[in-house]
Amino acid sequence: MNKNFIILGGGQAAVYAAREIRKNDKESNIKILSEENFLPYERPPLSKDFLLNKKNQEDLFFHSSDVLKNENIDFENISINKVDFENKKLFTKNDDFYSYDSLLISTGSENKKLSLDNNLNDDIYYLRNLEEAKTIKEKVSNKNKITIIGGGFIGLEIASSLSQLQKKVTVIEIGSQLMGRIIPKQIADLVQKTHIQYGNEIILNKQINKIIKKNGIYEILLNDNSLIETDFLIAGIGSAPSVKLFEHTNLKLDNGIVTNEFCETSIKDVYAAGDVSNFYHPLYERTIRLESYQHAQNHGICAGKNIAGVKTEYTSIPWMWSDQFNLNLQLTGICDDYDEIIERGNDINNGVIYFFLKNKNIRGACGLGIAGKVGRDIRITSKLTEKNIIVDKQILADQNQKLNKLIQK
Repeated sequence: MNKNFIILGGGQAAVYAAREIRKNDKESNIKILSEENFLPYERPPLSKDFLLNKKNQEDLFFHSSDVLKNENIDFENISINKVDFENKKLFTKNDDFYSYDSLLISTGSENKKLSLDNNLNDDIYYLRNLEEAKTIKEKVSNKNKITIIGGGFIGLEIASSLSQLQKKVTVIEIGSQLMGRIIPKQIADLVQKTHIQYGNEIILNKQINKIIKKNGIYEILLNDNSLIETDFLIAGIGSAPSVKLFEHTNLKLDNGIVTNEFCETSIKDVYAAGDVSNFYHPLYERTIRLESYQHAQNHGICAGKNIAGVKTEYTSIPWMWSDQFNLNLQLTGICDDYDEIIERGNDINNGVIYFFLKNKNIRGACGLGIAGKVGRDIRITSKLTEKNIIVDKQILADQNQKLNKLIQK
């Protein structure tokens, strides 16, 4: 009898998992259930090329509906509001249900929201999905002064895009540097300097005390009593895994759905992949939750293999990027567990990379440069991390020496 495989969530991890299941299982039923009205699409361009009108909606889709039909993968726009793991059923609000033999949860993550006490919550805009990106794109067309609350990756990418659309942009960050503690301060400072050079105002170490709306203009009062006037408010203050549906079930949750290296959850025949999963990584010997394009793809593929019966360990080295103005920032591995930092280069025109070492092995690296300058070295660094190679620190630090020497040794 053919099995029923259901994938809950319709993003990148979902579509890559579905196609991988189909590669290994030609007969079973595969169904993707998504709350969004769109086929699975790329999210990274939403804050960049989509806002800048370099890509339109049709350019974002991973595959056409014909591709999914040809591979006999069903895609339904439906909201699930109850899960019965014991009887392997998913229920809609009308008490219709879907039965599964194996379930993949790829519900992704959701924006953390600002909480304002003066009924202005609906005046704050967020960007995580296509509908939100379309709304922001439309609303900012006739706005001039825009304030972004939060100096993380998404806030800075939006700031870069809107600045290129000739908007006056202010970024307010509660912390002492941009992009949080995971990015070396030296690199965060270089990014900040670039934003300022392009006309963006960056405000660090400040909290918002109050936001008041007067005649369509917003007054933002900061904790140093300074005042900012703005036409439009966007917040990017982090995200949380989308696990509300599972909070009163037996599914083990801890900063997402806890999974092992095979994408298996605490419940038999239930898997999780992508942003929603707090997965065990054998190399780092710890659980990690990631929100990145490459991880969603690779984790989905790994989940698909395991669901189809091809036992596969997830060992991909984390990698992510951010494009802001003419800068490309790349991050590989993990940069919060190290005993030494090695710097390579000191000029973003040629690329700057910081390597995070533990016991002479690279645990992670963060690089910044004019587009194209750090990509090759970051790729090589991922291989060095994966192979657990003890590295020569002099070669790491010398930009005149090629990193692939370290692989060949």
